[in-house]
Order: sequence, then C-alpha cells, then structure tokens
Amino acid sequence: MPDASGRLWLVTRVYGPDEGGVQTYAEEVARAYVALGWQVTLFAKSSAGPRRETDGRLTLIDVGPGSKPQVLVRLHRAMATAWRDGERPEAIHACTWRAAIPALFFCRRLIVTVHGREIGRPRGLAFRLMRLVLARSERIVAVSETTRDLLLQRNPQFEARCIVAWNGISTSANSVPDTSRTDQSEPRILTLCRLVPRKNVATAVRAAAACYDRGLRYHYHIAGRGSQSAEIQHAIDASAAGSRIALLGYVDDMQRDVEFRQADIFLHPQLALEAGDEVEGFGISVADAMAHGLVCIVGAEGGPAELIQHGVTGFVVDARSEAAISTMLERLLLDPELRSSMGEAARRWVKENLSWHHHCRLCLDR
Repeated sequence: MPDASGRLWLVTRVYGPDEGGVQTYAEEVARAYVALGWQVTLFAKSSAGPRRETDGRLTLIDVGPGSKPQVLVRLHRAMATAWRDGERPEAIHACTWRAAIPALFFCRRLIVTVHGREIGRPRGLAFRLMRLVLARSERIVAVSETTRDLLLQRNPQFEARCIVAWNGISTSANSVPDTSRTDQSEPRILTLCRLVPRKNVATAVRAAAACYDRGLRYHYHIAGRGSQSAEIQHAIDASAAGSRIALLGYVDDMQRDVEFRQADIFLHPQLALEAGDEVEGFGISVADAMAHGLVCIVGAEGGPAELIQHGVTGFVVDARSEAAISTMLERLLLDPELRSSMGEAARRWVKENLSWHHHCRLCLDR
C-alpha cells in the first residue's frame, strides 16, 4: 500500500530521452515517489522539451534545452509559476546539487542527492556555490559510501546530515532468472555503459583479448557511446579477438534487455581518476546486470565495488591491472557452474538489498 503522503517537487537538470545516470535516477525516483502515494511535479530539462505532461500523480514540466544559466532560470520560473498557482510541496528533492539552485528561493524542506564526480570536481566559485547549496539542504543523500566519503573529505561539516541510500535497479531490469543462457555453446561477455575514461573499457577489451590469445572462446558485446569510442574500436581492431568483440554503440531499452538476457558475464572495470575526484558513484548498470543474474567483474575503485561480495556474487579486481582483469575473466569463462551459482547469488542479493522505494523513504526519513 502507498505511504501516507502529499505533494513533492523533484528537480533535475537532465532527463530522458537524454542518456546518463542522473537521467535514470530522476525517472526512477519519480516513479517510486508516485508509487508511494506522492503527488509529484517533476521540473526538468531535456532535448525533448519544452513540454508539459501529466500521467496520474506525476506531472512533468520540461523547460527544454539551453545553456546551464538559461536552464536554471527557466527551472526557477517554472517553479515560481507553480507556486503562484497554489502548489505548496511538503519537500523539494533535487537530483543533484546544481539542480537545487532554483529551489533555494522556496521555503520548503530541501533534499539533495549527490552521486560522485559532480561533488569531486568543483573548484573555486563552483565549490563555494556547492557548499552554499548543501548548507541550505536538510538532508544530503549519497548513493554510496564512496560518494559520502568523497563529499566529507571536502566538506566534513555535512557529516550529520549526509546519509547513504543505495539506488535501486532500472525499471526495465528483470530480476527473474533467465535459463536460456545455459544453452549457449560459448559464453557471452557484456559491457554496457557510457564510453568515458573512468569506465576503462579499452583495458577490458585488452584483458578479453589476452584470454582469447590463451585459447578461450567467447562473444563480447560492448553497448554504449561516448568520448572513448574510437580508442575502444582501435583496441578491438588491434586484437586477434576482433571478430569476437563487437562495439554496438547506443542500444535502446528493448535491445538492452536482450543483451542482458543473452550475457553470462558483465565486465565493468571502472577507475577513479583525477586523484579520486572523477569517480563512479554507484553503477546502475552493474546493479541491473546482477538483477539479470549475471556475474560481474568490477573495479575496486568506486561505488560498484560496494555492490559485489568478492567471490560470492562477483569479483572485485584491481582495474589498473590488465592481468588481474584477465585472470578473473578466464576463471569465469572456464567454469559455467561458477558463473551460474554466482549469478544467482547476485540476483538474490539485489532483490533483498536494492529498492527505489526504500531509497525514497530514506530520502524523506520515513
């Protein structure tokens, strides 16, 4: 049954159909608040706007694309219009600290989510603005211990108001085990993420190629796009395993589900860069892979390592070592029973520990 609740505003500077972790976060949190009984107005910016759409308890007010200052002004205007029209939310939840800026002008309980790199990178004026926003918030929600530690290294004064609330899994993730993958003659490896430096995908390709050179056979799909696409394709082309490794580019939700269902191993050897300021805060794609019953290999640096019980639900490796990644990958490629048992353990762990409803209740301290 839904929780007893009222009206809530959710604010995000990025939203679907545009891609990214914060976009996914905003969509999933909005759904969860509605499921808990809240009347939600979602103020957002996306390439599909400007638009206004209402679906039951959720109203989307999309101010459309623009420069960062333009978007913040438009978000504030949209919120001010709703306020003048009589909306008085019990709380305002900003999906990032920058999204909270237009909310500072409204005397309501303010909740701010922090994810990772957006709190590690600001310097100078941006850092002072971030500190001002977080000082105004009643509750700061870090999506992992990694994120909370990063925040408190730079802003120890926020320790008392900063909690950890793990994300849930994407709505499209299927937590029911799929036995069809056991019929495949060769195992399938999957990487699904934005192709940016901290994801370390080129190293993953070289680690997989080393397994091929040792006589192991598999199919490896890499789904996503980003600034590292050319480097990754070069690593594929330079490998003897090139015919077994495919860079798919962007995949829609339907193809994404197919890739998860067909895969056996999820490879995500993320790194922390820029002295730890550029970090993977959580890793929704890792959580989704676990929900699909995939055994994951993740890097030791960043939030995804918190989701994996090493040797039980997956493996945590030194992602700076191609040999370390390759060794764990070889172990899984050679042992289908281990892949199956660890994947099932991962699926059970996600079902028991990751929930957007629980995340939102923690945000509101309910």
